[in-house]
Amino acid sequence: MMTKLMKKDIHRTYFRYILSSVAAMWVFTIYTMVDGMFVARGVGPTALAAVNLSMPFVNVAFALGILFAIGASTKASVYRGRGENDKANRIFTSSTITVFVLSLIIATAGFLNLERVALLLGATDATLGFVKDYLGILILFIPCYMTGYHLEVLMKADGYPQKAIFVALAGAMTNIVLDYFFVMVFGWGIKGAAIATGASQLLTLLIFISHFLSKKANYRFVKIKWSLGENLRAAKLGVSDCVTEFSVGVVTFLFNNTLVRVSGDEGVVIYTVISYVFQLILMTMMGLNQGMQPLVSYYHGREETTVHRYLLKLTLFCAGIASIVAFVWGVLYPDPIVGVFIDSSAEGALYERGVDAFKLFSFAFLPLGIVVTLMGYFTAVEQPKPAMAISICRGMIFVCISLILMTVLFGETGIWLSMAVSETAALILAAFLYRKRIRLRTGETIS
Repeated sequence: MMTKLMKKDIHRTYFRYILSSVAAMWVFTIYTMVDGMFVARGVGPTALAAVNLSMPFVNVAFALGILFAIGASTKASVYRGRGENDKANRIFTSSTITVFVLSLIIATAGFLNLERVALLLGATDATLGFVKDYLGILILFIPCYMTGYHLEVLMKADGYPQKAIFVALAGAMTNIVLDYFFVMVFGWGIKGAAIATGASQLLTLLIFISHFLSKKANYRFVKIKWSLGENLRAAKLGVSDCVTEFSVGVVTFLFNNTLVRVSGDEGVVIYTVISYVFQLILMTMMGLNQGMQPLVSYYHGREETTVHRYLLKLTLFCAGIASIVAFVWGVLYPDPIVGVFIDSSAEGALYERGVDAFKLFSFAFLPLGIVVTLMGYFTAVEQPKPAMAISICRGMIFVCISLILMTVLFGETGIWLSMAVSETAALILAAFLYRKRIRLRTGETIS
């Protein structure tokens, strides 16, 4: 039984974690949004479409970083809850090395096959040059991107969530300032946006490394004998979050290619605007999720079931409110958002199409928060199979089926509504799996 004082302490800790996590996820999303804003205004709509065409590659790299970051964070938090600090340090060191080496492999492979990657991503004759210019530079900074995010997640698990967000904010501010000078002042175009993003990622990586080399850190680099099995066992717990991020790349890829076929490059421009906001909403939900996870894992390690279920209820409430706010905002006030990327005076018809599409797409925001929260809870209590089932169905199976059927039935309108259909199907699946878990473990019913 939880006392009022205990609840108060949990609330204080919980909101400190989720606020820092949400802010950090916003910062990582704003990196690409800021690039899009400056590219749209400083270069043009075609270059903006090229930025979005490049994003699936970045999403895949980010997803692999999340795979090991969440798995290591969960395992390390469980070990800390049990007082097994040596094991926590071993997981931290091993996962960091793994992510860095993996990022070097991805960067090298991508750079050596740049044009093939660009064409695979859906670049057309009009966008190919822009995609190669942008992605060719961004790929060089993939190790900073992946390793930096990995250490950001571990810094929160280390007990420094506020410091993690301040570091991420410093990187975001650096990106904004450099974007302005490189794109708008120096006229470096889309290459300038890529350089600005890469430089800011390098800065944050260096700060994160300095934290874990300091005496303040609880997690420390230690001598280890690298083990593939140990890394895979930890990574298994991060699969659901990895698939969630990977699905962003899959969805972007599918939508881009469908829109090129149905609506041409203009459709890709509209989806670019929508995808920025969708990623911001999704990252909000993932931030709530990742703020909850280390706390749930800690109390799970201590076998305090009442506490970690209470944390789940808090997160479901916050995610539900965020989903409703996002939906109302998207349906009633999409004009200012679209106007940031598409000039209504110069591109009037494209702007109006963008506003209409945004309103339809906003229905996907309603079920999103609950789905991501339940998926994250399964991960935090070391139940990767249901979490993986939700992630795979939500991120790939449901969206593929929905996009194909809705496009055939309703054309471009169906494209914008397809995400709402797939997210609703994922909500039904997530609720079913959670009810099943409760019945199997405790025989409880859920009101």
